[in-house]
Amino acid sequence: MLEPKSGRTADAPKPAKLLSRPRLRDAWKQSRDSTSNAGRPGIDGVTAQSFAANLDSNLDSLSKHLRSGAYGPTRLKSVFIPKENSTKERMICIPSVADRLVQRAIVQYLVSKKILPIYNSSSFGFIEGLGTPAAIRRAIELRTKYDWCLKTDIETFFDSIPRQYLKSRVAQALGRHSLVPIISRIVDCDIKLYPGNREKVRKQGIRMGVGLRQGMPLSPILANLVLSKFDKQIQCRNIEMVRYADDLMLFFHTKEAAYSGHELVKGILKKIRLSIPEIEDGSKTSFVGPGDPIDFLGRQIVFVRSTGKYVARISDKKIANIRRQIQNDYALQKRSDIGSTLQDTVVELWQSISAYLGAYKDADNFSKLDQELRNIARTTISQVFIDIFGQNALSKLTSTQKNFLGIGHLDFPEGLNDLDI
Repeated sequence: MLEPKSGRTADAPKPAKLLSRPRLRDAWKQSRDSTSNAGRPGIDGVTAQSFAANLDSNLDSLSKHLRSGAYGPTRLKSVFIPKENSTKERMICIPSVADRLVQRAIVQYLVSKKILPIYNSSSFGFIEGLGTPAAIRRAIELRTKYDWCLKTDIETFFDSIPRQYLKSRVAQALGRHSLVPIISRIVDCDIKLYPGNREKVRKQGIRMGVGLRQGMPLSPILANLVLSKFDKQIQCRNIEMVRYADDLMLFFHTKEAAYSGHELVKGILKKIRLSIPEIEDGSKTSFVGPGDPIDFLGRQIVFVRSTGKYVARISDKKIANIRRQIQNDYALQKRSDIGSTLQDTVVELWQSISAYLGAYKDADNFSKLDQELRNIARTTISQVFIDIFGQNALSKLTSTQKNFLGIGHLDFPEGLNDLDI
């Protein structure tokens, strides 16, 4: 299955124990690729299903190359997905199934040992036991204590990460650990270019040899390592911060302190060749004053006058974006184009609704979101029926028949759309 990669030295450290066959099998069992919701194949065309069909043989081959020091990741497959309400595309980089497995095994080891210096009070993204809910709770807590907030993000963060800096951070953190060479090779892993994708990759602003490609299981934890010293320097200055990957919120008592904090962040990041947007119209950098709302991680942190507290809500704009996405994804023509049936469409639509509700269950206005999404689902299904049978056929159905088909009208309680802010 795997061919030895050129340039591998026989005396290179070999992570034989850490990436042994039993550990690879354990990583496989816990991976998405072992489920019915497996990821896409990489450039080698090997699907998760075919990998699983010959699992023992593939694990033997993979562990053999890891023991010999011959293993190296294959190049990444580029997939382009249209962005919502835009002519632009989002690029996803897909490793091979075997490479994903190796990286997941490495992540399991690094996380279990907490061997990387990425754990602090500011970082919430891709940290076991934390994540979005914890980041939102902390942001609300700090918003209550501080009048001013600097909200910004790191420009083209993953695609701008200096590889040599990242590899030096890995070496500093792990020393002469046997995983260092293989992690370095993963950091250097890049997209396979060919005439059909070369121009698209260029339009994404991707530079070969620069950046950490998103889509690799190791990328999130390594991205936190890139910013671990930044986190520490902010904390050493007694500045409260919530960072989720490249999204930053820093809190201050005065507007002047917030402006000074902006300059500080710029200066620290500049040393590792990263940057945040300048302050201008339409910029993602903003200074938010007392009582003003802040958009963060898909929520809007707002001040509720009646309670005198800050809460995290789903904004009307976010709900409208979800509505457009659902209506577009589950339109008759689009579903027909991918070979979906009505039964598939209904099941997957409600699975999507359930996923949204699960993702935003911590929102203060969850009940509104719940009713909105259920109404969106019924409206979307109704439109499918109209497109197939026509408006007249739908109008002839009784309420009982509509409810049976899952397209009954959902009435909103009076005043549900009014936000107390």
